[in-house]
Amino acid sequence: MVKPELLAVAILLAVCNKALIDYLFAPIRKKFPDLDLWFVLYVAFITGGVIGYLANINLFDGVAPGLEGIYGRILTACVVGGGSSLIHDVFDKKDTLVENG
Repeated sequence: MVKPELLAVAILLAVCNKALIDYLFAPIRKKFPDLDLWFVLYVAFITGGVIGYLANINLFDGVAPGLEGIYGRILTACVVGGGSSLIHDVFDKKDTLVENG
């Protein structure tokens, strides 16, 4: 079971990362409204990953065997980099699978 306080921290980090990316790219979007900023998703994933890794949290500790330690931290960093909707998708589906069988 995921600890609720760790899940809250991960969601907070993901939301903060999105706000930071939106703030940094807002002037570019304003100055060049027709510019295709396809790469912003990847920038957000990388910055969120760094933020998640440096936060030293592991959402998967005790949830899945083999994800204790560094592997769980890296996966948590990827989930934080993916954003709060990804966190909801991952853990909502996991809880559904557990409930259904």
